[in-house]
Amino acid sequence: MGSRAQVKIEDTGVFLYTHWDANELAEQVRESLSKRWRWTDPEYLARIVFSRMTWGHEDGETGFGIGTSQHGDIEVLVTLNCQKQTVKVERIYGKELLEFTFEEFINQGE
Repeated sequence: MGSRAQVKIEDTGVFLYTHWDANELAEQVRESLSKRWRWTDPEYLARIVFSRMTWGHEDGETGFGIGTSQHGDIEVLVTLNCQKQTVKVERIYGKELLEFTFEEFINQGE
């Protein structure tokens, strides 16, 4: 069935999709942000996050994608805003929404 989730790069409208890692996605984004690379550059930050999401599966045909719209069947949506330096983690079915600055989000994992 899958465990679908997406990262939305709010500055560009790009969505990064994973079919299997909804429960791990927030931590993968946290690991990406903790490098403190390209926080103000949404295109580069999207690539950094997507590289972490696909780590170990780079040559696969399925499981990940890049698009311009939110899927209707995702469980988790992580929204990054580079201009405001904010992260939102939304658990769709649990109707839970958490908001952080990039720094606060990184510190949640420590």
